Amino acid sequence: MRGTVPEAIMNLTTPTSFDHALDIVAHRLAAVAANGRRPVCYLPGNAGRIDAVERWIFEQPERLRGVDIFQVLALGPAAGWRRAVMGGVGIVTPFIGPGVRGLVNAGLARNIRANLSQVPRLFEGRWRPDVAFAHTSPPDAQGRVTLGLNAGIDYAPIRQAAFRVAFVNARMPRWHIDTLTDTATGQQVQTGCAMHLADFDLVVQIDEALLEHPMAPVSPLHESQTGDIAHGIVGVLARESRGPRASTRALPHTLQLGIGKIPNAVAHHLVARGISVRSIWSELFSDGVLSLYRAGLIRETQGPALRQRIVVGFVLGSLDLYQAMDDNPAFAVLPQELVNDPALIKHNPSMASINSALAVSLSGEVCAATIDTRYYSDVGGQFDFALGASWSQGGVAIIALPSVVQREDRSLHSKIVALHGEGAHHTIGADLPVVVVTEHGVADLRHLNDPERVEAMLGVVHPDWREQLEKEARALPSMQGVGSIPARLIELQDGRHAVARAATRADIEGIGDYIVRLSQDDRHTRYMGTVTADFLTARERLQRLYDQTLDYRDHAAFIVELEDEIIGVAHAFRIGEEDDYEVSFSRRSDLRGQGIGRHLMQMLIAWGAGCAATFRATTFRHENPRMRALFDRFGFEAQADPDDPRAVIYSARLDGLVAASRRVMAAPPQRPAATPDAAGQAVEPVPT
Repeated sequence: MRGTVPEAIMNLTTPTSFDHALDIVAHRLAAVAANGRRPVCYLPGNAGRIDAVERWIFEQPERLRGVDIFQVLALGPAAGWRRAVMGGVGIVTPFIGPGVRGLVNAGLARNIRANLSQVPRLFEGRWRPDVAFAHTSPPDAQGRVTLGLNAGIDYAPIRQAAFRVAFVNARMPRWHIDTLTDTATGQQVQTGCAMHLADFDLVVQIDEALLEHPMAPVSPLHESQTGDIAHGIVGVLARESRGPRASTRALPHTLQLGIGKIPNAVAHHLVARGISVRSIWSELFSDGVLSLYRAGLIRETQGPALRQRIVVGFVLGSLDLYQAMDDNPAFAVLPQELVNDPALIKHNPSMASINSALAVSLSGEVCAATIDTRYYSDVGGQFDFALGASWSQGGVAIIALPSVVQREDRSLHSKIVALHGEGAHHTIGADLPVVVVTEHGVADLRHLNDPERVEAMLGVVHPDWREQLEKEARALPSMQGVGSIPARLIELQDGRHAVARAATRADIEGIGDYIVRLSQDDRHTRYMGTVTADFLTARERLQRLYDQTLDYRDHAAFIVELEDEIIGVAHAFRIGEEDDYEVSFSRRSDLRGQGIGRHLMQMLIAWGAGCAATFRATTFRHENPRMRALFDRFGFEAQADPDDPRAVIYSARLDGLVAASRRVMAAPPQRPAATPDAAGQAVEPVPT
């Protein structure tokens, strides 16, 4: 972009040929290793990668045997990095790129988990580079160079390095160098990530094409999907900015926009509707920000203070973006320890961080680093900006993602999950609530308790996965009853407290133990015949009842739990196609008269009020006086069973049961009277 380096400037540091410079570097690193310490060599990554240096490493890795190459986001060829490892080169990264992803997952490259705001501190200790390469612009008239497309990340390791090598690229843009005041903190901030050419030990002139990141073609389906997500994000920002002076065409927000389909779709959505934003403060960005800038939709770009410029650490986009930023005072390129500092981010009014993820759990835990147990990426600045935005006055942290993803085997998977798998890297914990946006809607998790979060997240799930996730949600801690009714603390007749709640598949083992403890008489009365405990506790039967069919639509189940032991169970099964349900109860054989049946009936009525028209139950005519008395109290009508003269059928409409429920619970509890019958239970039909 700027031609050759002026001779007067180059006289300050004698240029070195490429091969000679790499020979010096190899010998210097070998000398460090000879002294018994494993040397560290810093290499720019992202769009700042130096292709010629990487090819030199790939072609003769033995020259750097025993050396750790430290690189942030390796975009070079994976085959080349495999050759480097075969030759004895070590790889260390705090942000996994496609070039080394396979090696990290194979345990052949090392990953350091660190928020990007903390990465610069790694170079103060163990990872201080013995040698650091820099991919710089040509110098200005004062001999200053800026550190290229990856400047914000490269600034700390290059300044900390014991030996520095500058690769001065004639095509590299030079960022605007200035001193600006941050009025929020009173700091004087140097922009441009500049160093003097004389600060380098070796200078090599190169003429190398810059790495561009063109947007991949988007299918009509994905275009519609990302368009819906972008529409949802802008809707969130518009709602957040409502007030007496709010404008539908001028959002008060400072945006963090990264790279990818969703950030670019947000920018294009704003441009298409002529909606402006206050400013940009972003770890990195791509051409979406350029489209906003050229449309005049970033209001603060020319003021005298830092926060009246477009702030960024590094860029990854098109040559058009790089040229637009060349010595442009509207853009302030800063070291990453400043850009990503949540304590600085929070001072941006109405800061809005917009990030994506690989998966989000129903409780709001964000995973942007791993797929199952395999690493795909890293946290980068996601947490830094989410935290800073959440601290900002009027700020909001947004996680935007498609609800489903197609894997390499072309199978579809939900990106909203009940729980992340074991070993998953949670890049944002549930303790930092975010706003989740998919093409199906918005889940604002701020201020919500756990069940409310789950309900909100289920609203943004792909419809094909919603029913399964609703079922899985009920097994989550503190979330029993989600999608049905919440848990209740109840008092038994003897004064002890128990919990009545929706059953889940996690209760299968406990229910099996409960059934085994029922007396033979209770089992006979409950199932209206002789049914063995082995049959009732068969794994397949329990799986069918408490996992496969337990959808809280056609089948609901509730339990009473006392000191982690199940002491009562109730079911409701849909009968045919109508909204009629067969209900059943049981309670532990030694807890007769404790009011367990009454509380289970309350749970069934509370659930059934939203979906059922009629409850029915069948019990023995003469052997179940307690359960018949319970049905009478709740207003069930009795009639003889035409198919079994020993049985009686009870039925009641839900509207009447709801009123009866209030009346029964308001009445003083009835103390149990001694009775010779040993059943006291209604009948659960044994499912076939």
